[in-house]
Amino acid sequence: MQPMKIKAYSPLNPLLKKYIECIYILTHTSEEKPAKYITFPSIFTIVSISEKSKTINKGNKLIIGQCDDNEVETNLVSNFNKPVYVQYEGNINEITIYFKPLAINSFLEHELNHYNSSNFSEFSPFEDYRKVMIEILSLQNDTKKIEAVESYWLSKLIGFQHHFLETVLSEMMCDENDAVTITELCKKNPISRTTLNKHFGKHICKTPSQFKKILRFRNAVNKYSSDKAKNNLTDIAYGVDYFDQSHMTREFKSVTGFSPKVFFNKTTALEKKQIHWLFL
Repeated sequence: MQPMKIKAYSPLNPLLKKYIECIYILTHTSEEKPAKYITFPSIFTIVSISEKSKTINKGNKLIIGQCDDNEVETNLVSNFNKPVYVQYEGNINEITIYFKPLAINSFLEHELNHYNSSNFSEFSPFEDYRKVMIEILSLQNDTKKIEAVESYWLSKLIGFQHHFLETVLSEMMCDENDAVTITELCKKNPISRTTLNKHFGKHICKTPSQFKKILRFRNAVNKYSSDKAKNNLTDIAYGVDYFDQSHMTREFKSVTGFSPKVFFNKTTALEKKQIHWLFL
């Protein structure tokens, strides 16, 4: 089992359920062996804060270590399209928020890509952000941490309206529509492919094609996890908008580095199957 503690929470505030998928608290102690795992692309925008830590970023490898000189480390992950190797060492106290697609724009003054300088960008979107995050991380009780995180983000809620992105996203993510192509979505809405790409880049930091590929992968993972009889891979492939099993295999290798069979055999589902990591 993984040498660290992780606990995922659904938002306590009903209003935030529209914007946030889950919040998790991760702790690792200096007595534990380094925790090493591979994490996989997600449709969510991920915001992390970590107390007294420093991350060394080497391409697709992140080493997060204790650093007493660095009061707080804050990160944004929004254009995450390939598997990433993660290693935790030393004392780590981290809170991570998974914002639903497009949802983080309802809290930000600028477009999302304004904050997105790299795969793992430093993220300090508000003047009081670092100060408040240090205070929240110092709380000893997990429920109080979650309440404080939620209260802070609620105080920043300004709303977001876009004349077509919300419609396109809901159509992409609707089970009945999952076979609809991006060309068909553009015709239906009516917008050009170039316009759709531009607005996805501004507010989601992925192309529509990348988003659709990751959405299909995540739908396959959810279907496999929720099916007690463990559908065979062909059933899963047809059930989540792959053309056939070989198409599923190709896309899984592109997104995860593994075939579906190897991926499902090796990964661990944590916290009511909200998180899927491959521990090393």
